[in-house]
Amino acid sequence: MRICPKQIMCAVDFSGFAPLILSYGKAMAREFGADLTICHVVQDTVMLSSHAQAGFSTEEVTAQRIGDSKEAIRYLAEETDVNAESLVSLGHPADEITRLAKEKEIDLVITATHGGSGIKRFLVGSVTDRLVKTLECPLLVLHSPNADQAAITKVKLPLERILVGCDFSDGSGLAFDHALSLAQEFEAELHLVHVIKPRPQTPLTPPGKVEFREDHFPCFPKDIETEDSEYRRYLLDHIEDRLSNMIPEESRHWCTPVVRIRQGEPYMELLDYAKDHGIDMIVLGIHGHSLLEQFLVGSTTDRVISRADCPVMAVRQRP
Repeated sequence: MRICPKQIMCAVDFSGFAPLILSYGKAMAREFGADLTICHVVQDTVMLSSHAQAGFSTEEVTAQRIGDSKEAIRYLAEETDVNAESLVSLGHPADEITRLAKEKEIDLVITATHGGSGIKRFLVGSVTDRLVKTLECPLLVLHSPNADQAAITKVKLPLERILVGCDFSDGSGLAFDHALSLAQEFEAELHLVHVIKPRPQTPLTPPGKVEFREDHFPCFPKDIETEDSEYRRYLLDHIEDRLSNMIPEESRHWCTPVVRIRQGEPYMELLDYAKDHGIDMIVLGIHGHSLLEQFLVGSTTDRVISRADCPVMAVRQRP
C-alpha cells in the first residue's frame, strides 16, 4: 500500500532557509495533490533592555511580533501556487509544531537545520532535535550550507535515488514503507542499505546453527572479517536475500531496487554511501533510546540529520 501525504506542513522561522523549505513544500504538495500549511511559531520569551521605557510591556511586544508574523506568513501563503493555509502560534517552536501537527492531522512536516555537532548540540540542542523526538508524523529535514536564495536550486524533484537504512527493526520497517512509496511515486532507484557494526563476539556459532530473530542481525566477530570466511559469506547472503525480498514483485515495475551491505559505524556508512551514490533523500526510522543515551550520544538518525548534505526523512511509529 502506497503512503501518500495529503496534509503537509512547512515550519519556517523567516531565516534564509524559508525559501528552501517553501520551495520543497510546494513541490511535494503538487506531486501528491496535498494541502499545504505554512506555520511559524513566535517564541514566548522576549529579551528587554533594562533601559526600556516605562509602560513598555512584554505583552505589547508579543502582540506586535504575532501581528508581523501573521502578515509575513499570509504573504508567503499568497505567493504559493498550491492550496496553502497560513498559521501563526505562540510558544516553544518544537512543542507548538508537534501540537499543531497532531491537531491538524498533518502527514509530513518539512523544516530545515543548520546542522552542527559537538559541544553546541550537547549543551543547547535545536528545534529539529526535539521535533525528531516528539513528532508522531514523518519529519523531512532539509539542509543548506549557505542559507541564501541560491539554496532553492538544491530542491531536486522528482527524486531519482532514495536511500533507506534497513536494520530489520519495527522502526526501519515503517521507514521502508515510506521510502518505497516515494520511490514508486517518482519511479526512482531505492537503495536498501544494511550496516553491520563489527564488535567482538564469542563464542562463534557454527553456520548451520545461526538463529536470526526478526528484529536483529548479528554483528561480525573480529576474527571472521576476512573475505574468505564461510560464516561471513553465509551471513551476507542471508541478509542480502532478506533485503531483496522486502520489495514486492508488483513494486518493481515502478522503482529500481538496489541492495547493499556495509560494515562500520552506521551513521558514517550511511552518509558516505549517500555522498558516493548521489542520493537525493535518506529515509530512516526513529528508535527509542533512554534520555541519558540521547543526551550523551545521540542516535544514528540524529547524527545523519545533522551531517547529511541531502534531505533526511525521519519516520516514527505512532504510539
